[in-house]
Amino acid sequence: MNISRRAAWCLLAAVSFWAVSCKTDPDSILGNGMHSDSDLVAKYDTAFSIEAFSVADDSLIMQNASTVLLGTSFSPVWGSEAYNLIVQLLTLRTENADYHSGNLDDDFRVDSVVMYLPYSGLFPTHDRMDGRAWTFSVYEVTEKLVDGVGYDSAYSSNYQVQYNPVPLSGPITVNPKPFDTVYDTVAYATLVTPLKVYLSKGLGERLLSTVCSMSETEQADLSAFPKYFGGIYLKTEPCLAEDGTIVFSVSNLYAEGAKITVYFDGNETGTSFQDFILGPLRYTQVERDRSLSSDPLYKAQMATAGDTVSGGQKLYIESSGGSRVRFRIPNFPSEIDGDKIVINQAVIVLPEVEGDDLSIGRPGQLSCFRYFNRGTEAELPDASDPGGYYDEDAGEYRLNVTRYFQQLAYLCTVDSSNRKNYDNYLDVTAISDNRYETPLRVVLRGPKAEGSYMRMEVIYTVVNDSVNR
Repeated sequence: MNISRRAAWCLLAAVSFWAVSCKTDPDSILGNGMHSDSDLVAKYDTAFSIEAFSVADDSLIMQNASTVLLGTSFSPVWGSEAYNLIVQLLTLRTENADYHSGNLDDDFRVDSVVMYLPYSGLFPTHDRMDGRAWTFSVYEVTEKLVDGVGYDSAYSSNYQVQYNPVPLSGPITVNPKPFDTVYDTVAYATLVTPLKVYLSKGLGERLLSTVCSMSETEQADLSAFPKYFGGIYLKTEPCLAEDGTIVFSVSNLYAEGAKITVYFDGNETGTSFQDFILGPLRYTQVERDRSLSSDPLYKAQMATAGDTVSGGQKLYIESSGGSRVRFRIPNFPSEIDGDKIVINQAVIVLPEVEGDDLSIGRPGQLSCFRYFNRGTEAELPDASDPGGYYDEDAGEYRLNVTRYFQQLAYLCTVDSSNRKNYDNYLDVTAISDNRYETPLRVVLRGPKAEGSYMRMEVIYTVVNDSVNR
């Protein structure tokens, strides 16, 4: 009994000693003792030479995006922009088909033509834009629109569609009311009323005459209408003052009820109507007049791609076919001590220029990707965790590029023959949806700006040659 008790006490003492001896030292380093302290040296650096400039992003594929932009904006930095819509029309329904047989007779009369555009967003977001004037004209598209996919699409933000220069309707000036709401007693929800615009009766006659020219089989096929009528071009008149800015977005036109309704009567049918829905093929065309900008650095970079002198002070990101930032660090990793390094963290920091016009709004996140040429952009290895968030307290964006620069360091030191296939420019834009479907924008400090400037913050470990492999 005494022996068992003595053994228990010995076991308890051994466990206590083991627990105390294994207590984690908060100052210890993982791997400590495996190599001497001189083998692994942790360092922090921001002193990298960065070449950066802004380039136009105005061949951006904006076909069949989930939302389209309409309206106009003006800024002393960006100049003027007009967001136009090119869209197919499809026949949705016919309440009475008597008018389909042959041409419209003398008794036929168009009562009214109404276009409905449901809002899905607006810029600026403040209610001071409620009731601002939007002026546009409606033209007939004379080319056959072809639906493309991805980079082989024919329609980008700067593509000019062929159209009849004689307007079917307009110029028309309306005062959008994106803050007007109604209560839906069926859905028990408060809804924003769509923009309702009265178009010319001549447009209605043109649309109904086109239906009359189709065969009965084609008239029953809602997708057949674009074979005879290419589509409509809603062309916006640009504004020339900041208080004239009014930009709004419309959700997936085909699905959300954007349409033109022609109300008519004639023959013995009485009053009837025909709906023409907007979609499915559509794209936003953006007309920019950068010559109206009063910012010489912006104008210089848009005129001369690769202007690192102007880009050293300011950089410009604007969505929806505007501009993006392009940069590279040409001497990486020769500016880092040691031949063999491990990148623990690499972050691109882009401070915002204070006091810039934010009436439209800045992107909430930025995205960084490898750039080769149009149609060949590649995600970074960090794509699953790209960062790109805006630090409101610091007034800057931070983008994680750790894995990319770790790979680049490897190619520079171990597999240098393949570096040329990897060391490309990196581009920075708003994240995907914002890049295509919103007019958000921000002015950033370049790598040579005074005070806060664009930089790369790197935490890395130098692995000395004495480490056994």
